[in-house]
Amino acid sequence: MAENEVKNKNGNLWAIAWALIIVGAVFAATQAMKPKGPEITWRRVLMDGHRTGVQSVTAENMDTALGSFTDEGYRTPSGVMYSDTSNMAEVASALIEVQPKLAPPKMVIGHSARMMMNDRDNPDLPLGDLVADVLRAFGTKHFKKPMDFAITNFGGIRIPMPEGAVTIEDISSMFPFKNYVCYVTMKGESLTKLLEQLAGTKAFQATSGAYVRVKNHQLDTALVGGKPIDPKKIYNVTTIDFLLDGGDQLRIGALAEKVVLTHVLVRDVMLQYVKSMEKAGKVIDSASDGRVIMREE
Repeated sequence: MAENEVKNKNGNLWAIAWALIIVGAVFAATQAMKPKGPEITWRRVLMDGHRTGVQSVTAENMDTALGSFTDEGYRTPSGVMYSDTSNMAEVASALIEVQPKLAPPKMVIGHSARMMMNDRDNPDLPLGDLVADVLRAFGTKHFKKPMDFAITNFGGIRIPMPEGAVTIEDISSMFPFKNYVCYVTMKGESLTKLLEQLAGTKAFQATSGAYVRVKNHQLDTALVGGKPIDPKKIYNVTTIDFLLDGGDQLRIGALAEKVVLTHVLVRDVMLQYVKSMEKAGKVIDSASDGRVIMREE
């Protein structure tokens, strides 16, 4: 009797297994037969009014970007008229009414030569290079010491630098987090460890002051100030507090000889930079310069 029970149990298990295989095969065949939807691709379109007549509102064009009210009713930016009692006019009235309160963030403070994208998978993009360079220059001026190196994280740069007019709102949206600038000193051997850790990641992060080559996620070449890193030398580094203790898996604070914190936000540093460029009559621009190259062989 016990032997029959074992055989029955084994038979039931095989039946269940075959049933699951059949159900899985039927499900896979059904999914394969379903019509596939259209492939969707996305592309960026400038909000310059070329399609609808509606423009992105800035402090310089508020009177025209949202249309206007006349004796005949509400006239859209493209010239279409609506009565004062229409839903379109009601919405437009509310938008126009609130614009004075939104004016300060939309103030144009600088101009950019082109749109600069942010991509965590590319450690040598113009925008990341620009931000790191600005931080290093700020650190030299603020801490009154020449900064050898600077590092910030790509994740803290949330949107591209726009082409043309740059507003306060653009920079605030680009750097929405409360990341504070800080000054760190570290021995060359510790700086090498930091670069080795970055080499082992997919995103090297944005840096300034170093020339780095990575092969197969291993640090191959590292120059700072055009020279090999001296293990015993003390290097001055500008970074952000987010990276001191665990941000993006980095713990720069643990590698540091000294850490000096500030109450200066990265956002404010970039706002100051953009305004200074505009005051000097210069257009913001940057280019990849080969500072970090990662290869797999």
